[in-house]
Amino acid sequence: MEPHPPFSILARVYDRLMEDVPYEGWARFVLAVLGGEGCFPRSVLELGAGTGSALEPFVARGLEAAGVDVSEAMLARARAKLPGVWFQRADVRGFDLGRRFDLVYSAFDSLNNLTEPADLEAAFRTALRHLHPGGWLAADLNTPEGLRELWREEAWEEDGVRLVYGYDAATRLGRLEAWVEGEVEVHLERGYEPDEVRAMLEALGFDPVFALTYPDGREPDLLADRFWVFARAPEAHPAQADPA
Repeated sequence: MEPHPPFSILARVYDRLMEDVPYEGWARFVLAVLGGEGCFPRSVLELGAGTGSALEPFVARGLEAAGVDVSEAMLARARAKLPGVWFQRADVRGFDLGRRFDLVYSAFDSLNNLTEPADLEAAFRTALRHLHPGGWLAADLNTPEGLRELWREEAWEEDGVRLVYGYDAATRLGRLEAWVEGEVEVHLERGYEPDEVRAMLEALGFDPVFALTYPDGREPDLLADRFWVFARAPEAHPAQADPA
């Protein structure tokens, strides 16, 4: 059987599977960290917006919101859920919306789906192009340790959905087979270390750049399974020379 594209058939059951994900807690955490840096965003763009659940807390707070995702099946659900939000199908490695935001946000390890470091760097460059001077990027990523622990060889099955996990330490790649009603799609994720992500962002001109764990706000240690990276766009740079 030929697998479907990632987040196509899984879109049918995604919100049901993710009903315990702390979207509200993540939003509070990010806004609290940014508030401590003197940033109080009025607009937000989400990379890998999926079904829109991670944007809901920002919309509820009155932020102007937009989202991009490569899966039209996921975006169809996002548009139905948040009819006032502008969504566009786009590859996070390179798109141009022709506008900028105070905050570019990426939740629930969406960026780990970029399995080549050059692709992750391209996504960060795209984020920078869509930030106002002094705006912030906040992104949640899995570490290699996190994928090793969370995606070690095992399976989960319930109500017609079967998830089969595996992890290859040599390549840092986690592999997920998602079976829904007898159809399958395959996902790959790459774990990233906080230091390599920080180096990418600093090379692009973000400053400051720092990583924290949720919900305690501590610097991630060697056993951290995931982390949030925060990075401030410079006040002036070539990516922002075009008209706003």
